[in-house]
Amino acid sequence: MSKQTNTKKPNRSQYPALLADKFMKDYDMAAKEFPDNKRTELTDHLLECLEIIEEFYANNEDKKLWKKYAGNEEHFIKKHGKRLKIYRQKNFHYYYSIEHALVEKDVISSGQFNSLPSNEQGLSIKEMEKFVSIIRNRLNLDKEFTLLRQIPEDEAEEKLAGTETSKTLKKGKLKREAQDKLTCLSQEQTVLLMYYLQQERVFLKDEYLTDMDAGKAFEILTGYSQHTLRQNLSKFNLYQNKANLKELDNLLTRLKIAIEKDLKAK
Repeated sequence: MSKQTNTKKPNRSQYPALLADKFMKDYDMAAKEFPDNKRTELTDHLLECLEIIEEFYANNEDKKLWKKYAGNEEHFIKKHGKRLKIYRQKNFHYYYSIEHALVEKDVISSGQFNSLPSNEQGLSIKEMEKFVSIIRNRLNLDKEFTLLRQIPEDEAEEKLAGTETSKTLKKGKLKREAQDKLTCLSQEQTVLLMYYLQQERVFLKDEYLTDMDAGKAFEILTGYSQHTLRQNLSKFNLYQNKANLKELDNLLTRLKIAIEKDLKAK
């Protein structure tokens, strides 16, 4: 309960707006515990609460609706845990109480509350409706500004994809040399393999797959530099000498033997 003060009692018409100001100050403090990409979840939760409270008073304080509100609160707390320390301290449920909102949230002091006739100590239904309307507008505006601060979805997806690719490449990354024998094909022979696989439609042709993407994929698979592979793929014909072609032919022969061996076992 609010402490008694000597402050002047506000005009009755100001109650919804003053209560809304208190609400938004508490909201801003609670929202600081949320990263920007999660802040809108707090906003959406409060907007859902307002809908339930509106329905609650429109239906003569149906207890089922208050239970629905309590269930939403419990689910939200379970999801966000320690982020809600300030949120819980602010006792948002007091804002939705016609009887206690004004004094519990210091819109009026306890002395001012006690000096009022009993039928004026709380908010009227219309005052509660006005309060809800003001808060809904402010929360939606805050949500819009929060979304405008965020990275666009397509850029966020590209950034995430780049991060994951970078992590993949860094894991056990080797500095390859053209003839280091870490894989059975040299860099030139790998370029030729890429060319023939593309020609035979093992993977997409260049109208659907850029050399850059092909280079990235084969860097992950072989460790050879994607930039070198990409550049060399555009001049594959320079590597179609007898030695390279023979090595590819030997590789395919070994693959054929391995497949035939497994085929006979079936």
